[in-house]
Amino acid sequence: MESRRRVISTKVLPEKLKGKIEGAGFELIERDFIEVTKLDCDGVKIEGEVVMVSSKNAIEGLDLRGKRVYCVGDKTMEAVERVGGEILKVFENSLEMAECVVGLGLDATFICGRRRMKSIEEAFAKSDSKLQIIETYSTELKSFTFIGEFESALFFSPSGVESFFNSNTLEGVAICIGETTQAEALKYTSDTLVAQSTTIESVVEELLEKTLS
Repeated sequence: MESRRRVISTKVLPEKLKGKIEGAGFELIERDFIEVTKLDCDGVKIEGEVVMVSSKNAIEGLDLRGKRVYCVGDKTMEAVERVGGEILKVFENSLEMAECVVGLGLDATFICGRRRMKSIEEAFAKSDSKLQIIETYSTELKSFTFIGEFESALFFSPSGVESFFNSNTLEGVAICIGETTQAEALKYTSDTLVAQSTTIESVVEELLEKTLS
């Protein structure tokens, strides 16, 4: 009997998406390689003229009514809209967002996690605009070690990439939710793909379209 092709997901997937992968003939292994913890931000005032958000985890429980928001990814956009924020533009990655907002010449607030890429801070350091950082969550790495090879690995954040490669190597392709996640994966492997949109569903579709072709 032919063995099934192994896939590792660095995030536990919804049952519908899990069913799609397994229905395509894959052996799916899934673990949450990161753990997100909410930080206490009561009483923190948003001072920027515009707000930047790069992860939907950053704004859970916040009130962004009346705030003009730039964000990364469709899921983040949906989360911002649920808490009343006005979306001005959606970007593929944090660097593009930073360059756009810096170009406006406005003071900005970046709502983010403690563990993050430094592209936002670096972009504002070269400008005359002020940047307020509000950290609303922390991300802890949870590494798991696996024996044997994977044909593909599904990555949903730079932290998930780091956590996986802390204890594992990958001979197969790294399928990434966005360009920032891909940039982290390229530190460990040259074989990467980026999903068509920054959603979990798109990562799974990329797996099914590319690796089964």
